[in-house]
Amino acid sequence: DIKTGDVGKILSSRRDVNVMIFACTEPAALFSKDADLLKPALYDLAGIVGTDIKIAENTSSKALLAALKNRAGCLVRGKGIFSASDNIRDAVSIIKIIEKSIEAEMYGNKIGGVKHLSEEEALRARQMHNHLYCNVNSEKHVDFVNISLDEFNIRSNMIDCASRLKYLGLFHGSWGNLSVRLNEHEMLITPSAMEYNNIRTEDIVKVDINTLAFDHIQRVPSSEFDLHAAIYRAHPDWNAIVRTHSHGLSVFAAAQVGFKITDPALHQLLGDVSASEHVEPHTPEFIDSILKELEHNNICVIANRGPIFCATSLENAAIMADTIEDTACNMLGYNESLLKPEEN
Repeated sequence: DIKTGDVGKILSSRRDVNVMIFACTEPAALFSKDADLLKPALYDLAGIVGTDIKIAENTSSKALLAALKNRAGCLVRGKGIFSASDNIRDAVSIIKIIEKSIEAEMYGNKIGGVKHLSEEEALRARQMHNHLYCNVNSEKHVDFVNISLDEFNIRSNMIDCASRLKYLGLFHGSWGNLSVRLNEHEMLITPSAMEYNNIRTEDIVKVDINTLAFDHIQRVPSSEFDLHAAIYRAHPDWNAIVRTHSHGLSVFAAAQVGFKITDPALHQLLGDVSASEHVEPHTPEFIDSILKELEHNNICVIANRGPIFCATSLENAAIMADTIEDTACNMLGYNESLLKPEEN
């Protein structure tokens, strides 16, 4: 009965909520035990969940509703993460982004600590997400575009690659994007705000690399399509770009630091993992800060956002993303328990 119990009270009070998830994980339970607030060091958290994340003292409807005010998720003291949304896909995404942000706080201490967004930056990120992403590509279908067999195969390969990256934990839900240079003037890029399990060949967007124009009978391209185009213009020898939202490298993004690749052969091929300067997203300065770091390296950790990988082929870019994420996790000790020996 929707009118009974704590769950019923939440559903009755929040008409925008149809799905709730409670997740108990080690990082969330440990962080929420003593913390007062989770501040965003990643734009994902500010945009998708809230300008900050509060901690409910218990799981009563009163405590949860207070912590969820103007937010899509919260923490429960010493227990875990609570998310609330109108659909299950977003409820899961909320859990994942809060978890990733907590890991950044806890593992980031090993590399100098995270750099939080200002209140103004967090608010702008939240407003931009609500304005630009919530209803983008909401149509169930778009018309199939008449394309060549070669282009059809490239689009299919992009979908297969996105599925592999999601299986590896490098893409989550609709987060992450990839592109392929189609020819001298055009690129193919994944659509904005679409669940990768649902993407079909006609959903991939063709964009002019020089003018950024695209046919509006298509989907809306990834919000970072201007960045992809700028990279292709600056590097004619690169034919594929993968932008992931992986956990380990997100810690480095939140701390605004990169790292050196010690393997000589790998270093000769890729350079180091550099970190861009913290700049307001979706500005010319933002793109310039990333292009600067990609002058001598194939990989850049975008400050407070995440990593981007550039290569001669999509397969190589995907392999780079998986390999460097493993390297980052090993450096941070992701396989080690966060519990102290006496707590284990």
